[in-house]
Amino acid sequence: MIIGLTGKSCAGKDTVASMLPSDRFSVIDVDGLGHQALESNHEKLRAAFGDGIFREDGTVDRKILGPIVFSDPEKLETLNSITHPWMVEEAIREAREAEKNGKIAVINAALLESMGFVQYCSIVILVVAPYEIREARALERDGMTKEKFRARSEAQKDIGLSLFDSGRQVITIINNQDKDSISRQVTFLCAKI
Repeated sequence: MIIGLTGKSCAGKDTVASMLPSDRFSVIDVDGLGHQALESNHEKLRAAFGDGIFREDGTVDRKILGPIVFSDPEKLETLNSITHPWMVEEAIREAREAEKNGKIAVINAALLESMGFVQYCSIVILVVAPYEIREARALERDGMTKEKFRARSEAQKDIGLSLFDSGRQVITIINNQDKDSISRQVTFLCAKI
């Protein structure tokens, strides 16, 4: 079985992922795969963005690439067209491997819907929290400014919108209190699966 896990920035999806018992669940961190996708697609990245995005040791310098793609929607689309297919293929490969080992695979991805993961999932867990709580977490945890969080939030406004029309079972976890509250919800979820 493959489960999707998604939610907007600072909603708590990583917290939920960390609470899933590792003897039953194998969590695949799609954000983490993004770094590997950059290193696995050097030639395509060089063709799209030139040699200037690489460090002397040959690795991609994300501090140079980031401002290039985040200031130009077309360049971001180009980057996504290179990295997202690789990330999806790798995540599904890891999910199938987890299934072979008798575990439930959990694909942890903010962009679960737009990257096309929902079609592979039997169940989708949507972690939600009010904007004000997510903003406070971003400011405290990530040192983000209110303006930067607002921009990130605006970019993620579609997360969760198509899930309820996907034909998949959607389980919502509300993360608006303390860790005990979310832990109880995760324990209940694990008992249901």
